[in-house]
Amino acid sequence: MCGALISTNVMAADDCSNIKYKQAHPERCKYLDTASNTGTYLAVGGAALAAGATVFALAGGNGGSGSSGSSSRSATTSYYSRSVTPTTIKRTAVGADVDVTELTSAINSGNYSTHNAQQYDDIQLAYAVARHYTGAGTTIAVFDTDLNSYRSHGAAVAAVAGDVARGATIEHQMIAYDTDNFMSYAKIGDIIRNTTNANVYNNSWNASIGADTIRTRAQLANLTDQNFVDGISYAATQKDAIFVWAAGNDGNAQSGMLSAMPNVMSELDGHFVNVVAWDSKTSQLADYSNACGVTKDYCITAPGTIYTSETGRETAHVGTSFAAPVVSSAIAIIRQAWDYLDSSTITQILFDTAADLGDAGVDEIYGHGMLDLEAATRPVGATTIQLSENTTQPLQVARVSSQIAQGIKSANPTMAFFDAYGRDFQTNLSDNISAQNRGLGFERMRGNDARAKVEFGDMEFGFYRNDMLSGTGFMATDGETTTTYIATNKSYSFGDIELFGRTQLGVARPRVSSESIISEFSDVYTASAYVGVRGTDWSFSVGMPDTIVNGNMKLHLATGRNSAGAITYNDVNVDMAGKPAVEYTANWRNLTAGYVDNPYGTDEFYIFAKTKFAF
Repeated sequence: MCGALISTNVMAADDCSNIKYKQAHPERCKYLDTASNTGTYLAVGGAALAAGATVFALAGGNGGSGSSGSSSRSATTSYYSRSVTPTTIKRTAVGADVDVTELTSAINSGNYSTHNAQQYDDIQLAYAVARHYTGAGTTIAVFDTDLNSYRSHGAAVAAVAGDVARGATIEHQMIAYDTDNFMSYAKIGDIIRNTTNANVYNNSWNASIGADTIRTRAQLANLTDQNFVDGISYAATQKDAIFVWAAGNDGNAQSGMLSAMPNVMSELDGHFVNVVAWDSKTSQLADYSNACGVTKDYCITAPGTIYTSETGRETAHVGTSFAAPVVSSAIAIIRQAWDYLDSSTITQILFDTAADLGDAGVDEIYGHGMLDLEAATRPVGATTIQLSENTTQPLQVARVSSQIAQGIKSANPTMAFFDAYGRDFQTNLSDNISAQNRGLGFERMRGNDARAKVEFGDMEFGFYRNDMLSGTGFMATDGETTTTYIATNKSYSFGDIELFGRTQLGVARPRVSSESIISEFSDVYTASAYVGVRGTDWSFSVGMPDTIVNGNMKLHLATGRNSAGAITYNDVNVDMAGKPAVEYTANWRNLTAGYVDNPYGTDEFYIFAKTKFAF
């Protein structure tokens, strides 16, 4: 089939060169379908014509410098009435990962012209740019008019796509010679089938027959061409293509006929996004835009008035034609960030993260709601850390001893975590741990918790348990650590006053938990030393509690996914040696008070009393 494109440019004369005159008098403005040489007559603006022909329609137009295009509505499709009222964009809280400076820079960049600021704010484009997602390395195929035709619709659509996804490659695929001369559906099917490099297929054209009239695949093939249907199917199933289709500009309650393809072609599920246009000034569906209608489950909303700079002047583009490439660019941005995602996952992310509009949930006017590039480029759902291919842990703040925490902060390793869609995001490990003090007051109250010791004069040998290497969450260790030690005790008496001192060296091998990113500990060497003075009922001491003087732990960290989607890992060695704390302790009879000056974490103060009960 062939047909004519509806352009929204307003011509001067009241004859067939005037679009509005053509729409009002289709019977006077007929064109022979010379491309297919079938003798079928097509009218610009008509809904359906003799011999079962279907009218092709560009889903938007462009005005002059600083102007807006006019919408077109066909009288023959007025039974698709719809009514909308202003609504608000219902957003979730934005992510805190974006630096304010980066965000300001994105807003002040070339993506945000004076005229487009509101439209780009509506889709929260600045957040994606601030996260350095621009569509780099992706290709958007624009199926449209000859770029050299008068006021080329294809060039305008490509310009919009290039403004939103500035890093993407825009590939032009001509399916119409000019606004009044389309190729046949069969030829368009060949072009779609033979497009090889694209990550997303933008189609800013449709037919002025309602999507709800398409009930079967055979009907679709009869109204278009079997080769067209086969070409669409091939691209989706063999190339994992995502088709973005403009809903049309008839101002109806139903999108155009071609938007209904997923309803009769099950293989397009997850490979198709229908786009309706939002009016940023009136905060509602644009008056020219068709609503989602029966396409609501795979329909999304995007701004339909976009300004671009072409040949030195600013031009306004109005229509679902220009809402479509905004969505195509969003897909390119997601493809850049996570190139291993399949099409079904990408489209689901777009739908799930869209900001609700109108009635709560998916509705027949706005579908899933407003495209939201902030929500689409941050983690969605529960986040996890991958310990191995089959083992995960929730991404929650893990608690580790302050000395280990300092070692991690010094190494400052990065790691990947994953959202509900399996997308990888980068974070600093040190931002996800909390340093916990050992709680020396509790250790002192329990005593040294020695299991066994042997003394030979001033020398002491033994082993004991402590919490100095304990961790929780994804930094968990397997129980308390047992330290084997050797110590010397010295004391000197001067009347009722005794001077004393103790030095100790220990070695421990902490056990690794299977639920931890810690894959291995080396032998961990510790040291402690105290000096003090003691009287009949009192004592005072100052010293260095157990401190790691040598030891490493190995972390097995996920770093992301490769282009095939496999998780990649990196092993990082962390030196756990660090500065010692200083502990001051005073005793009077059965009361003990202490103060610990920790070089890492917070300082500690404790006081407790010990007594014995005899029966």
